[in-house]
Amino acid sequence: MEVLFNENQKFSQWWLWLILFSLPVFAVYPFDVNNLNLSYIVVSIAILVFFYFLELRVFITEEGLYYQFFPIHIKKHVIKLSEIKKIEAVKYRPIIDYGGWGIKYGFNGKAYNVSGNFGVKIYLSNGKNILFGSKKYKKFEKVLKNAMKQ
Repeated sequence: MEVLFNENQKFSQWWLWLILFSLPVFAVYPFDVNNLNLSYIVVSIAILVFFYFLELRVFITEEGLYYQFFPIHIKKHVIKLSEIKKIEAVKYRPIIDYGGWGIKYGFNGKAYNVSGNFGVKIYLSNGKNILFGSKKYKKFEKVLKNAMKQ
């Protein structure tokens, strides 16, 4: 199985990481050893580690479009090329159109995104659609359209 396109993305927004790193700091502030909330410290560090490992993985082969939002998805999901009706590289508004970043369900369909406001919208033959945020959205669209022609 030859991979025609591959893109892995992680959350890279500076403001998100500022918030995540501040959680454990506030857990120990004002640095009073007698009043530490250990459960808050553990949970805030667990959230930080979880976001560190979160990664949107997308790749295209002759069989279809594979995607995984690791570690939420343990196994890869596939959209077979025969299930795709239309493909479109788009600029979108993550908060307004889908409610933010991550795995989102909105009036515009489902979205998998971690940053930015560009992506590829996949219109399925069953009437549903899925948007994949992408930094390489033009190449993503082109490779997927070419794979569908074969």
